[in-house]
Amino acid sequence: MADNSVNSRKPVTPNAIRSRKNGSAPVTMVSAYDYPFARFADEAGIDIIFVSDALASVGLGRSGTQSVTVDEMVYHTKAVRAGAGNSMVLASLPHLSYTTPREAIANASRLIKEGGACAVEIEGCADLAPTVHALTDAGIAVMAHVGLTKKIAGRTGSYRTQGLDADSALTVIEDALALSEAGPFALLLECVPDRIAAVVTQLVPQPTIGIGAGPWCDGQGLVSQDMLGLFDKFLPRFVQQFAQLGLAATDAFMAFKDHVAQRQFPGTAHTTAVADEVLLEMLQRLRHRDVNVSNG
Repeated sequence: MADNSVNSRKPVTPNAIRSRKNGSAPVTMVSAYDYPFARFADEAGIDIIFVSDALASVGLGRSGTQSVTVDEMVYHTKAVRAGAGNSMVLASLPHLSYTTPREAIANASRLIKEGGACAVEIEGCADLAPTVHALTDAGIAVMAHVGLTKKIAGRTGSYRTQGLDADSALTVIEDALALSEAGPFALLLECVPDRIAAVVTQLVPQPTIGIGAGPWCDGQGLVSQDMLGLFDKFLPRFVQQFAQLGLAATDAFMAFKDHVAQRQFPGTAHTTAVADEVLLEMLQRLRHRDVNVSNG
């Protein structure tokens, strides 16, 4: 159960996240795609609830994340907003939904106006800086995402860690610096070696949030289905499973099936009984209509 300090906390805003650069309390971020999980995350005091495009795989069962649409993101962001409480809602701009600054602003506006997001997440390299700048110029809070991105995964067909050699490590750093200058409130570093992420964290004025980027970021994020044991098709190396809710759910479904098969459910505690006189009167009326039923 959440304590009073969590229930009474102020709403988490992009400015509040930005102010926690080099702070004593790291930023926490988890994904959610519906009302219940958003509510649980808020009750736990999570700072950012991320409606990420991982929805496509861990939520909709697709083979990858690139197929998710803006309409789907709006729909799920709206559900998360309903349960997010004082946590900040961050929503992904889907793949190919920000090919121009104008398109990015239009789709980000939908996530904010229709979905209720507080900020948007956008993935890319240094050449995305003008788009990030356009978004922030339009008054839209942005978390810029570097390292492993959909663009890289789509081009290479690989989800490998980025920055493992000097050339690619320098590229990650240059991408981060270029996007940092465009004005986001935070940077998301995904699948980046720990000391490369540490360098980025030292160089940029915004807080960094790592997903598979080691312990020296200003915050940490995970996909809820991964950390809760709800998705078993693939478990990234950087994920720690803090629960096994998938096994618990399977056990519960099996127990339900067994109770029904043995006629142990529903019991009297789960049943509304009808008074004898009401049943008798109803049966008499049915018989007057030439309907034959037993009285149980």
